[in-house]
Amino acid sequence: MSEPTLTEPLSFDLPTRADAPHRDRRSRLVVRSLFLAILAVLSAARVVPLPAQAVLPLAAIGLVLNGAMALGKVGGRAGFRVWTPMLDLGLLYVLVAYTPAPQSWGALAYVWLAGQAVVTTSSRPERTLPLYGLAAWLALALASLQMAHPVAYMAGHTIALALFVGVARSFLRERRQSSLDPLTGTLTRRAGLLELERRLARGLPFEVAVVDVRDFKRVNDAHGHAAGDHALRIIGRRLHHVLRSEDAVIRYGGDEFVVVSDLDGLEARLRSAFADPLRTRYGILQIGVDVGVVAWRRGLALSDILAEADRRMYARKRAG
Repeated sequence: MSEPTLTEPLSFDLPTRADAPHRDRRSRLVVRSLFLAILAVLSAARVVPLPAQAVLPLAAIGLVLNGAMALGKVGGRAGFRVWTPMLDLGLLYVLVAYTPAPQSWGALAYVWLAGQAVVTTSSRPERTLPLYGLAAWLALALASLQMAHPVAYMAGHTIALALFVGVARSFLRERRQSSLDPLTGTLTRRAGLLELERRLARGLPFEVAVVDVRDFKRVNDAHGHAAGDHALRIIGRRLHHVLRSEDAVIRYGGDEFVVVSDLDGLEARLRSAFADPLRTRYGILQIGVDVGVVAWRRGLALSDILAEADRRMYARKRAG
């Protein structure tokens, strides 16, 4: 384990440009808008066997929502976690209910599910994917009512959907594990900065706290690096304990952590995690922390937020 640096401020070099999530969201909005517009035109011209009275209202709602999200009137979380799946589900039902050969459109349920696995902004997408799987199953079940053999149709899709959700959840879980620090269970530096950029792109209020473990080098010197590793593992668990699953805890350096949350009284919560000493297999360790908190505001770059939180943390450290 590398020795923590207590005299030099953290360096905040970002792995990607801060506007990457903005570009990514804009690209998705453009693609979705083009798809809706083309589908509406083809339906109105009767090029595709879909009822215009069903497609045109959905396309209009989708275009309005996409425009609102592009202009920042609807937040990314509401757009991509709530309204987008609902709109997709409506389109999915129209497609499977009004095509001459509904069996050939069953694959759209899996395309929709795969899209939700990608666009969801949940901190644990592998948990929400089964709910989307159930929604897709209900859409297929409604469409099957118009078929000659609905039971056989739904039996096949039930098995396929269960396999899809199982495989997708395993993939998402493995992807999440690769973004975690193996020692503390917190996000790695790179994964944490990407999460910060995503939150910045949503435009929702949050606070960033830099947490530095006070005099941690003495733990390694007095008890050895194994004791230091065990202490860091406990520190990671304690930070998660006083926060929520949707909050982000990032291991930024040897004994420096960055916390992202919109909870009230964030600094007090973080300090409360260290009110009691750490009970390790190497003995009881009294650990203190220095915390610097900054609230994000529009126009403030990610590097500026982190640097300001770091300056406030060092001011607390110098003040003792």
